[in-house]
Amino acid sequence: MENNMRAGQIKVWLDQGPAILMGECEVEGESISLDEMDDVVPTTEKGWVIHLLQTGEILTVHENTLHNGEFHG
Repeated sequence: MENNMRAGQIKVWLDQGPAILMGECEVEGESISLDEMDDVVPTTEKGWVIHLLQTGEILTVHENTLHNGEFHG
């Protein structure tokens, strides 16, 4: 299934409510602890700059944490 996200769309980020997609960006692929910084090559993956509508926050997030609002639980 092709996921064609584009700037201006509204998605839901995790359980934090609706967010407007502002633009694509690169985000950290994985967390690196301070003592690993000299030994690990950082990786990046596709993400989005989002504007959370409920709080007004602007964040960068991993693309796979955005969804269409299907909540389970």
